Amino acid sequence: MEKENTQEDKDIIRKNEELLALNRSLVSQNKELKQFAYLATHDLQQPLNNIISFLSLLEENKNNLDDLGKTSVDVIKKSTYKMKRLINSLLELSLIGNDKHDELISVDEILKNVLEKLSDKILVSNAKVNINVDSHQFKGSKNVIYLLFLNLIENALNFSRKGIHPEIHINSKKETSHYEYSITDNGIGIDEKYFDEIFKIFYTIENKDESKGVGIGLPQCKKILQLYNCKIWLESTINQGTKVYFTLPNS
Repeated sequence: MEKENTQEDKDIIRKNEELLALNRSLVSQNKELKQFAYLATHDLQQPLNNIISFLSLLEENKNNLDDLGKTSVDVIKKSTYKMKRLINSLLELSLIGNDKHDELISVDEILKNVLEKLSDKILVSNAKVNINVDSHQFKGSKNVIYLLFLNLIENALNFSRKGIHPEIHINSKKETSHYEYSITDNGIGIDEKYFDEIFKIFYTIENKDESKGVGIGLPQCKKILQLYNCKIWLESTINQGTKVYFTLPNS
């Protein structure tokens, strides 16, 4: 004869059912938010591309404009390209986690591809990039790990000090359960009071050069690392540089 459930058992069953229902609801809402972000950013691309096309026509005839017209074209161009970067970054953010995670990733190969992508920026800034990493492979998504290194190395190039050539050091060391990486620069540094804020989406530290960032790169990095149950943190000193640490799986 089956033992009749006690009131305590019934309460536990009810709470478990409520938790399962809540989890299903959160999964559904998260899926809807990702779909909305993708559609919104994708649909915004076309009108923005139209603006860029007509801006090109205006630039070809810029000599026919007065000073106010020329200044207006420059401001519109700068704002338009910043909006395009923002939309592309949002699109990338919405897609993180949707890629397959069973590819064999070689960090050496990822770094080679990232530095090739940034080669023009490295050349123009006369930057030195020193790499001292172990041969490291693990299963995951190549696209998101590429985006992780691209964001962090590009930040190190972008936020350099005026008149000082960027120096970037990329290192790794194997721990018991993971690899720990660090990317060190000699740039402008970050005040400690902003250490938590900079990982929030759209948060940017005020600077005169608005082209340097749109406040999505570090939130992207944090979201990527959360997929692998890994973490990111940093050390920094104003006018001396920043050292960003993060962990990755060791297999």
